[in-house]
Amino acid sequence: MAIETKRDMFDRDLRKLYHAEVEILDLHSDLSAAATSREVVELFGGHEGDTVEQIDRIEEIFEVLDLEPREEGSSIMEGLIAEKDESVSAVTDDILQDIDVVSIGLINERLEITLLDRLLLLAEELDLPDPTIPHLEANRAEAQAALERMQQFLNQRRESEE
Repeated sequence: MAIETKRDMFDRDLRKLYHAEVEILDLHSDLSAAATSREVVELFGGHEGDTVEQIDRIEEIFEVLDLEPREEGSSIMEGLIAEKDESVSAVTDDILQDIDVVSIGLINERLEITLLDRLLLLAEELDLPDPTIPHLEANRAEAQAALERMQQFLNQRRESEE
């Protein structure tokens, strides 16, 4: 599909975000299973409900825009999943495993926020109907909150080692 307009770009990026969110369900489950501490398990296990709500909001955006809810893959997301697979199998120390798992989660949340920022920019310029912008903003706020929780974990871990 050739991207010739801002709307084409919005539609493509919405499909990429949809794909990322669906993949995130499995990614967070895998990261939770790979975690060695209760705290990290809870970081990812507690985010599943948010991800389901985010997918529901994206599907509602597809509906209001009269678009087929379809995923479009992303080599960035596929690379993140490959990185997770490689890291989980290679790290054997429990403390390092938790740091690695949370770091992969951080990359994921930053990717999600970047996609959402671009979608919000385009949605505002395109003057898309409600609830497009409020739904994207809600998803971004939840991704930002998850990012901050993960960053807080790493900061606490760093402080405890000093």
